[in-house]
Amino acid sequence: MKTLALIVSMVLTGVVLSAQEQGPIPKISQQITNYFSYFPNEKIFLMTDKVRYKPGETIWFRAFVSHESKLEKEESNKLYLGLYDKSGNAVVKDIFQLNSASASGDITIPDNLDGNIFFLVAYSSIESAPDQISITKLRIDPEYSNQWVIETTMKDSISTSGKKNDLFVILRDISGVILKNEQLKYEFKNGNEVLEKGKLKTDENGEVTVTLNIPGKTNGEPFICELSDAKDVWKHEVFLPSNIDPIVIRFYPEGGNLIAGIATKIGFTAFNKWGIPVDVEGTVLNQEGEKITSVKTLTKGLGLFSVINPLQQKFKLQLSGIMGQNQSFELPTSNAAGLAISVVKTDAQFIYANLVFSEKQKQSVALIITSGDKVCWAADMDIDGIGRLKIPADRLPNGINLLSAFSKEGNLLAERIIFRDNAEELKINVLAEKKELAASGKMKVKVQLADENNQPVSGNIAIAVTDNFRRELDKPNIKEYLQIESELETPISVFPDVFNGRIGNSAQMDVILIANRIKGFDWVKIRQFKLENMSDANAANYRISGIATDKSGNKIGNAKVSLVNKKSMQLHTTTTNSEGVFSFANLNMSDLEDFWAKATDSEAKRDLNVDFIKILEDQISVYIADNMRKYSLLDVDRIYDQAYFNNNQNLFPRSQKTIKTNTQSLDNQRKLLSTATSIMDVIKSIKPFRIVNNQIVFYGSENSINFQGGALIVLDGQQMGTDTGVLNSLSPSEVDHINVSTNAMDIQKYTGFNTVGVVEIFLKKAKFNETTVRKENTNKYNGANRIPNIFPTESTKLENLTTLLWIPEQKVDETGQFEFEITAGKVISDFVIEVQGATIDGRIGSGKTAFSIIK
Repeated sequence: MKTLALIVSMVLTGVVLSAQEQGPIPKISQQITNYFSYFPNEKIFLMTDKVRYKPGETIWFRAFVSHESKLEKEESNKLYLGLYDKSGNAVVKDIFQLNSASASGDITIPDNLDGNIFFLVAYSSIESAPDQISITKLRIDPEYSNQWVIETTMKDSISTSGKKNDLFVILRDISGVILKNEQLKYEFKNGNEVLEKGKLKTDENGEVTVTLNIPGKTNGEPFICELSDAKDVWKHEVFLPSNIDPIVIRFYPEGGNLIAGIATKIGFTAFNKWGIPVDVEGTVLNQEGEKITSVKTLTKGLGLFSVINPLQQKFKLQLSGIMGQNQSFELPTSNAAGLAISVVKTDAQFIYANLVFSEKQKQSVALIITSGDKVCWAADMDIDGIGRLKIPADRLPNGINLLSAFSKEGNLLAERIIFRDNAEELKINVLAEKKELAASGKMKVKVQLADENNQPVSGNIAIAVTDNFRRELDKPNIKEYLQIESELETPISVFPDVFNGRIGNSAQMDVILIANRIKGFDWVKIRQFKLENMSDANAANYRISGIATDKSGNKIGNAKVSLVNKKSMQLHTTTTNSEGVFSFANLNMSDLEDFWAKATDSEAKRDLNVDFIKILEDQISVYIADNMRKYSLLDVDRIYDQAYFNNNQNLFPRSQKTIKTNTQSLDNQRKLLSTATSIMDVIKSIKPFRIVNNQIVFYGSENSINFQGGALIVLDGQQMGTDTGVLNSLSPSEVDHINVSTNAMDIQKYTGFNTVGVVEIFLKKAKFNETTVRKENTNKYNGANRIPNIFPTESTKLENLTTLLWIPEQKVDETGQFEFEITAGKVISDFVIEVQGATIDGRIGSGKTAFSIIK
């Protein structure tokens, strides 16, 4: 075997050993360089001061970018940051300057957000695919003292179709106090379809049981039990897993191939339709229906089995357990000839692998190991049936790598993800002066940076001092994210039960590597890349998605969308979500010309228009709506410790009485607007009124016998007065939705003199999900770029803050030491000092310690 360590820079300068001149390695390496010059393998780790916020608070962030783009500076120095809701709508967006692969800044959360899960999205202008961007899950909740919290368990963890299941509910307030004799309403739904509803009351223990009849079929949406109070002020949704939930199973033969006659390990992932890992079991059957092997997940969502396919038969997995019962899935087709790769062992010194050809004659193979967009090891090898590899681990960087094998003609034969876990690291030691600190007290903290040999090193770090109740224990740190989590299409974090402690080379890790792919790395795209096909290469990263609308431009939910391949006549179908958006996860925009599309409403009575989404920003919205739904389904209310609640009552004000502005949903409004002939008729259906002096007067709102004021009319934020004549020329088909309110707070947004009400009309041409209005004298801009605000350090501003200190970018000199001071506020809690950062030579690491603020 001839071995050569091959670095990309060597290829570029022509420094290639003669042993490689006739082989495919130099050409393949150059193709990698060409491709990633235009599509850099960029990863962004976003560190935020915390992950739980209140509306109106500030999110402080630091972005660590793993790659500096070689594109034109003007195009590559921007960091786009956006806060998105679970439907994919942008709540706040801004642009920040990137300097030396780093950016820091802040965004203010709108103070009118309802409690829910949101997503902080960060990407640069060189990003080309929504599934490669950085997405951080955040919880934003007002947290009121009279807020209800439920704890639920199901009698049977998986509901069975055609049978009853009991949902046990315990009702408390946010501090954990049991709520006795409270009336609960429930609705049992399959998606938006209501199956059952009723009213119940909690007993003396705050408990109640909801008995649900699970139907014999599903419409493809999740089963949800929606719980609410008698006045519909509070609502909580409970996801009910069932045996008829649609299951998605993906198979990953080790090395990428199932070769006839060769025993092959096959990793597989099992998720429900909404991305939640599930346990499944079943049997692999051949085309005669004979049992080949039994299959069962090792942990939720992840499994491994081995098969030999001697005759290129079609195998399928038939599920037989509770989850996905009777659903079946075809295994990949086996090849009569080809190469199989199997990693046998990985240790600190070497990676051992077997290469097996189905043909017994001598074969020449070119081997390449890549890490991101770099070639870090390469070799030529002659194989006579079976070859054994012994790869020196010290040639490989920490984290995820890809071993690929090519024929002498340069055709891809096999590929296998491998993991290198060496001792090279950045150690961050955080030393607090005290373990306890009185409210308003001060103390010093030292940070020490060292390498794996405990020698001091310089670096750049970010520091957050945060209330422990506002953090999450399972959030990956910078090293876990950049070296592992962001590299894999199916990240480790979706399998929470796999590892207990440190992630390293293990049997569990090997299963994850087999049942996975490298994110943003596709040999087909790399090998086919040509400069003249740049637009096609970019489109290949976008999924075919779009919006279905009627002739008036209204977005139609639950519409049926069909795509037919003009060449193969294969049919692909899906339905739109409530916002009229659809997506085909396995079809790329670059293939769009091969399809014709059709959309109809849910009853197939009306033909609809189909508009395809072709820009990254809109693709991100679709990606969030399609892939982040699992977080909403699994959302669990949080109860605070009684002592924390009692010590920090200023953090938990009572919720104000909710005033319903509209009695009609937006979907119903839009249907009415599409058929109505008068705007006034639509307003009257939302809130009844009478006309006085050509003005709208809502019943019950008369404010004077002698002079009656009318409701203020606002068109896309512009005040139009109270005369209804301004609506005469406005067609209902031009309107997206209408907000009618008699709430004083809503009225005072526009005027302090009107006490009757406000009618806010929003046109379709308005951009509702654009960046919220910039507040004067708060945020400053340099052109399009936001100038970051400075974290407040005055003690008077820290009193009720749950983030005491935020230092986004701090350089540490060659002594490896930095010292700073903490001033305690008046929030009585455990606080965590978290430090994350990197050295100039690429070491990354994190460290933390904790202390308590006491009375």
